[in-house]
Amino acid sequence: MPVPQNLVQLFFDAVDRFSTKRAALRYKVGGTRRDLTHQQLARRVLHTALGLRELGLVAGDRVAILSGNRPEWAIADYACLLAGLVDVPLCPTLPPKHVRYILRDSGAAAVFVSGAEQHQKVLEVQHELPELRWVIPFDEPAGADRVMLFARLLQMGAAAEPSHSSFVADGRAADPDAIVTLIYTSGTTGDPKGVMLSHRNFCSNVVAALEVLPIGPDDSCL
Repeated sequence: MPVPQNLVQLFFDAVDRFSTKRAALRYKVGGTRRDLTHQQLARRVLHTALGLRELGLVAGDRVAILSGNRPEWAIADYACLLAGLVDVPLCPTLPPKHVRYILRDSGAAAVFVSGAEQHQKVLEVQHELPELRWVIPFDEPAGADRVMLFARLLQMGAAAEPSHSSFVADGRAADPDAIVTLIYTSGTTGDPKGVMLSHRNFCSNVVAALEVLPIGPDDSCL
């Protein structure tokens, strides 16, 4: 198997290799377990990435993710990779003042949020974040400024797809040394510091992990 050069290659190669599997992601809604296939995941990633471009975000812009574990977290993360955006994951237990610091320090132009609690944290500090142009709730918000509901973002991306036939190919050609994420330290000994990580950093970790724990098409946790 060729060594992947960037995370976009890694993602879409996995979609192709494991497309016959029952699910790429599995989650619960109202106690009922639901599956998201590899092809469904890839489509949502593509439409989210195109939606972000439709909002005016360009390669290199910072996009934060303030959310607990859910399928949309992974979709937003992969979409940022595909669109050449730098994502900034925030721990959902952070208080508003720490959310404000990281959003301001990273220069985030947009932030994905899950649920009313996380959305409220952003609302409390939004007036202090002039670079923050968009808040993208995964769930229906109570009314706020500069909001683009995630479902609407997907619709925008789907509508734009015919005009971007080379979008995935362009993403697969991403520079391995391009920065893909800023992961902030806890800040227990001072202000949090953003650690810059590239495609190459993550891909080398994946390759090293597979040497210790091989995972192939016949493996399953179902």
